[in-house]
Amino acid sequence: MAFLKDTEREQLRQLVKACLLEISKLKIELKKCQKESSKLQGQEIVLKGEYRDKYQEQILLKEEKIKELKNTINRKDEEIKELLKVKKLFQAVTSKPKRDLTSFQTQIYLLLPDGEELMENLYQHIREIGFHELTSDNFEHAIRNLERKGYFQSTQRDNQVLWKKIERD
Repeated sequence: MAFLKDTEREQLRQLVKACLLEISKLKIELKKCQKESSKLQGQEIVLKGEYRDKYQEQILLKEEKIKELKNTINRKDEEIKELLKVKKLFQAVTSKPKRDLTSFQTQIYLLLPDGEELMENLYQHIREIGFHELTSDNFEHAIRNLERKGYFQSTQRDNQVLWKKIERD
């Protein structure tokens, strides 16, 4: 350094000083950029959270609507089942009598369920349909006539008489 003149030394010192000043400015600028970046990231996270919350809320609303629609479908299915049951009963009550049966016997035959049942269960079933004036004795007499004509069959099981409808055209 002894080789440098005072003016050169002064110029070098000023150059170093200018570089250090520029470095300081750049550091300050870097800190500002970092602060801005962290603010933007925070805002981005907040915005993402807002959008996520908004979409989750929409999803919940859609799921609730789907649940409502499923309940409506279930209610309508139940109504349809009930209406089909009423249709079947109406057709049975209004159908033409079978050739060897009276109108009442035809109704009894068509309205009673398939499968083996006790006389009491069959009687209860027919009363639930609407034959409230029908007595147990008259019903039993009608079932025995249907058995005699081949529309019902009785079987003895465990000291009980079970009645079964026989399918006929």
